[in-house]
Amino acid sequence: MKNVLYIRNRNRENINRAGHILFVVLAILLGFHVSSSDGEVMPEYDRLSPITNQLNAPTAVAFDRQENIYVTEAVNNALHIYSQSGEYKSTFSKLDKPISVAIDDSGRIFIGNKGSGNVEVYDADLNYIFKLGPEDGLFAQPNDIAIDDTGRIYIADMEANALYVYNPDGSYHSSIGSPGSGDGQFNKPASVEINQAAGEIIVLDRQLVNTQSSGVISGARIQRFNMDGTYKGGFSSFGNEIGKMFRPEHLAVDTEGRIYVTDTHHNVILVYDVNGVYLGAVFDLESPLRTPLGIAISKGNRLCTASLNAGRVEIYGIGLYTQMSVNPLSLNFEGRRGGGNPASRLVEISNIGTADLNWTAGTNESWIILPETKGHAVPAESSQLTVGINTNGLASGTYTGSVSINAESGATETVKVYLTVLPTPVLSVEPGSLEFTAQNGAKPSPQHLLIKNTGDGALNWGASSDRDWLTINKREGAAPDTIAVSVEITSDVKNAGTYSGAVTVTGQNTLSGPVVIPVTLNIREPKGSINVTTNLAEATFTINGAESYSGNGTNWIMQEASTGLYAIVFGQVEGYATPVLQGQTLEMGGTITFNGEYISKAGEPEAIVRSIIAGAGPGEDNEGTVKVFKADGTATGLEFTAHGYGYGVNVAAGDINKDGIDEIITAPGPGEDNPAEIRIYDRSGNELSNLRTTAGPNKYGANVAAGDFNGDGYYEVVAGAGEGAVNPSDVKVFVYDTANNMMVDSGINLSAFNSGNGVKVAAGDIDGDGKDELITAPGHGEDNKGIIKLWDVDTSLGVGQWSVSLTREFKASLNQGNSVSIAGGDTDGDGQTEIITGAGPHRRARDEIKIFDGDGDLKSEFTAVMSKQYGVNVAGGDLNNDGTSEIVAGSGPGERNRGIVKIFDADGAERARFKAFETRYGVNVAVGNIGKE
Repeated sequence: MKNVLYIRNRNRENINRAGHILFVVLAILLGFHVSSSDGEVMPEYDRLSPITNQLNAPTAVAFDRQENIYVTEAVNNALHIYSQSGEYKSTFSKLDKPISVAIDDSGRIFIGNKGSGNVEVYDADLNYIFKLGPEDGLFAQPNDIAIDDTGRIYIADMEANALYVYNPDGSYHSSIGSPGSGDGQFNKPASVEINQAAGEIIVLDRQLVNTQSSGVISGARIQRFNMDGTYKGGFSSFGNEIGKMFRPEHLAVDTEGRIYVTDTHHNVILVYDVNGVYLGAVFDLESPLRTPLGIAISKGNRLCTASLNAGRVEIYGIGLYTQMSVNPLSLNFEGRRGGGNPASRLVEISNIGTADLNWTAGTNESWIILPETKGHAVPAESSQLTVGINTNGLASGTYTGSVSINAESGATETVKVYLTVLPTPVLSVEPGSLEFTAQNGAKPSPQHLLIKNTGDGALNWGASSDRDWLTINKREGAAPDTIAVSVEITSDVKNAGTYSGAVTVTGQNTLSGPVVIPVTLNIREPKGSINVTTNLAEATFTINGAESYSGNGTNWIMQEASTGLYAIVFGQVEGYATPVLQGQTLEMGGTITFNGEYISKAGEPEAIVRSIIAGAGPGEDNEGTVKVFKADGTATGLEFTAHGYGYGVNVAAGDINKDGIDEIITAPGPGEDNPAEIRIYDRSGNELSNLRTTAGPNKYGANVAAGDFNGDGYYEVVAGAGEGAVNPSDVKVFVYDTANNMMVDSGINLSAFNSGNGVKVAAGDIDGDGKDELITAPGHGEDNKGIIKLWDVDTSLGVGQWSVSLTREFKASLNQGNSVSIAGGDTDGDGQTEIITGAGPHRRARDEIKIFDGDGDLKSEFTAVMSKQYGVNVAGGDLNNDGTSEIVAGSGPGERNRGIVKIFDADGAERARFKAFETRYGVNVAVGNIGKE
């Protein structure tokens, strides 16, 4: 509805209410407008959607250059900020009865506090800058604030009857007027406004008037001043009649020079021309104003007023006005790194005003693409802005930007843009092809495919084979990983010839297609096999006869050898006597074996020197430092950082590559983000990087051990899930692949316990059969008891298909939670490994050590006397070459426990002690043959 005239209709007025309502109706029907002698007319106006969100009792209002709306609430000591469309943005509450507000062109916010008697100045981010006040330091009541185009600040102090002027930097400039009711004087100046086009300062005050009924009372007056403060003119318009001001509060001036005054008695906005001719009023019969106070008008001709007792800010469009609506105000995009750009989105820009809307758009990020940056919409219509995304060159992660849409009036809406760039995994499978050769009906050894992610993020994969004779040990997993590929000599491939198949590996969320690995199977006519064994890895040899071959190492085989006479010549190895020349005849389908034993020229073997390996305990700031000590606790000087994470390092030792020297095996300690990463180092502290592997997707590091489960002299690596509460008790075993010089999955995937906090692992030949058994205990969870489980390892089906079976279970400790630490060692010299346990890291656990035989019977126990809390870590090994294992104890992971190590015999007699680390949280220990004297 277009409103053009105001008639009061309160019951208490002494004017006939019904008559005034009739006058309003007639004025509307007849199109009646009030005009002034200067031709000014009452503008048409529309009531727009009010602001109610977060509001209780609004006091003052203001626009900034972007037509954002600022509202103070004195009763709540708050400033609320809204977008140009009225969307709530934020609240600032560190104020003291704020009754006035203004914003300059730079975005500075000026707030008049009645409680503290000052005007505080904040930057656009609401950071405090300075405050304004007269020479005595305080305003009596800073009722209104205006700012001209030069940045000069005008403050109407209502109770001081003064108008103060300040420079943009906050320094005092001058004052205008003096107390009184004469021209150029002020009595309770309530509001000030700048008519920049006319070069005028306009002030609303309550000039004293002499009435017949009440004597001298506060009236209503509007005065105009030149910008230098000299009086220019004004008018008084006080009264209870239509068009008169009775209780004026604040004023505003539009671009035509019309003056708008809020009146809390009439509960309307009165409109005058510059000479004081009453033009009409702004009101809405269905949604009346209730105690209108602060008022402001934007460059787009939108009028705001604080309707105190209605708890809202009313907004009216005056004459030809613009009101921009933008939808949506946020956009979400998702793309993948290295992939195509996500689809563009549209933003609807609607004109719900009466003037044409011209807009421009811009963005603060180069990855946000705007094909068009300007547009136009006539009233009641809309236009569209296309927003696109360019992910080229962006790393995976989340990004936030914005698009600003600006109307000609300065009204600005900001559309938030959220972009998620997903990591792009890249599937790599090595080698690119496989070839198997079978002869004499024998099944070839499995070969392995190494699956890697050479891109970003996590890569889950799936695999399949296309032939019945072609099998794989797993069909899904997460990179990095290995697949054992085997062939079965079925009826389909029993005849001599060449057969083809393929293994297809597919990566999830990769941009490339599946990787197809061609597999060739050669079935050869029966011939014969030549085997060569030696006792030295350094051994070399040459075979001559029906065909010629050469080789090296401790085990060598040629499965497709022609029949006939063969002779072998062994190469020389320094320090050893060379085996003699040997000759044999190979028959069809037969096998001949040459055995070369190198005998040391030095006579008796040198004594093995075993060392103590110490890893830093699981303190958050402890690096993964490893130190090696002699059997008596003196330092060898070998020290290195195994992992670049906190929470220390877990350690073990074993002869992985059968060179007679143990390698050092490490895994990160139980940090929340630490991967289950297994690294292997030589005796000089150099990583054998080709042997690095990961024991699955679990975090919190891993627990490690080593054991020879198939009796071939090569030690396998045992990895138990780290001690995170969410971790299952998963155990994996990795085997050294001599052909490819890498660690591969044995096929064992054991869940040892139905509990969290991972699993402790150890190994030892418990039954004396020359092959180690697997030993497990629950991880150090507070509800986990000290249960020991012993497992047999079945290696008969070959690497990739190993399995385990439970042989015995017993209780090592039930006194409290946090389980126990475990190790293996032959403490009585009978050729069988005993199980060594240390109290788990409970806060009341002492450093109690127990030794059990393979049946779970307790053989001995003692206290290490190292710390009063958090248990003890244990290891076993024959440190003095007397045929029995000593027990190495490291202080438990308490935050006060130093890195102390003690050495005991099986009866608990202390042999030596030393400090491995100055850090706290104890020390992890292992025993290994790291070198010879």
